[in-house]
Amino acid sequence: MADEPYCLVLSGGGAKGVFHIGAWRALKELGIPVNAFVGNSIGAIMAAFLADGKDAALEEIGRTITVDNIVKLPEGFKENGVIKLVPAKFPRLGELYRGLADKKGLDTSPMRKALETFLDETSIRNSGKDLGLVTVNVSDMKPRELFIEEMEQGKLIDYLMASSAFPGFERPEIAGKKYIDGGFWDNIPYAMARKRGYRKLIVIDISGAGINRRPDIAGSDTIYIRNSLDMGGPLDFNRHFLDSFNLLGYLDTMRVFGRYKGYNFFIDPDDMLETRFRDFLTSDSKTFTKTSPQRKTARFPEQMRYDRNLLLKYLECAALILGVERIKVYTYETLAAAISIRQTTEDRRLLENAGAATTHEKNHGLETLIRASLRSKTFEECPYFLVRTLNATVSGRTRSILKRMLHSFWPSLDAGLLYIQMAERFWV
Repeated sequence: MADEPYCLVLSGGGAKGVFHIGAWRALKELGIPVNAFVGNSIGAIMAAFLADGKDAALEEIGRTITVDNIVKLPEGFKENGVIKLVPAKFPRLGELYRGLADKKGLDTSPMRKALETFLDETSIRNSGKDLGLVTVNVSDMKPRELFIEEMEQGKLIDYLMASSAFPGFERPEIAGKKYIDGGFWDNIPYAMARKRGYRKLIVIDISGAGINRRPDIAGSDTIYIRNSLDMGGPLDFNRHFLDSFNLLGYLDTMRVFGRYKGYNFFIDPDDMLETRFRDFLTSDSKTFTKTSPQRKTARFPEQMRYDRNLLLKYLECAALILGVERIKVYTYETLAAAISIRQTTEDRRLLENAGAATTHEKNHGLETLIRASLRSKTFEECPYFLVRTLNATVSGRTRSILKRMLHSFWPSLDAGLLYIQMAERFWV
């Protein structure tokens, strides 16, 4: 039973589908057996490649794909890999509108051509792998959940195009019926796989638009993988985003299967350093409390609270408040080094800013910045910089209020600051 293969369920999400490529690379590296693939939209396309054994082609597509491989656009309607209206090209809007009118949506012939180039329907049907997808028949207003044997011979590409007919794309026609993206019915076709009889499943959810039905995992062996960082969008073909999200798929999958530890970072476990840190806390506590009135224990974010890996928790909290790069594999030592580098950079900036304005100007400016950041949930400065500046420039009740607000928004702030106080003494 332990060696029974899994059914892989892949959600839709447009360009974010590169996450699936990284996840599959991890599953192969881990030796996880999979013999069935069920997907929606880009997940359906990925499923077909995997059922056809075209792993290498999929990796190459992930490295090279651009918006031009998906839709045909006039010049000036994309910028840095993202579909975007460029004001200087507005005179060409008529060309775009004519194309939309002719096709009743964006021309997706480049995507069809790519599928026809790489996929072999006969090979898939003879592969022994199961393949399923979901789409919506808008002519009859009915969802269609189809497995490969239910698709008419020679129509696999048509159904893949139907499943991935994103809003604004042209609507494929099969047997006189128009189709749209299956996300309008079920962006994560887990229930479809369960109805097929699968009980061992791996779900990869890339937070795509559409109806994301809550999986009913009762009576199953289900492993759920979701992108740990929200970044990019379904039509974001910026190369940096694509490469980062592909790597994130690999790392998130490895962490789910226990290869890496961490909550916000990907860290190689190190039991010896954890033991050394516990010993350090015991021996250092007497000296620390004699020289400083501050607490020796920290408040950790809720999800970390009962984790016994203390050093890992402190490192993660410090790395978060300093804005350390997250899509990367760290050892305890390399994460500590990255924290130290970021702290040095921020401390240098704090010194440079110390005499840049009057106390009143800094007080007012910082208060405005923090309140605006908390409202928008967008921080231009890292929490470490904000709290250090707050301590240096704002006093009284205002400082207390703003610090409470920062701590409530960044639960890692307390432990992160305490780690920074201890780091120099520990890493000697």
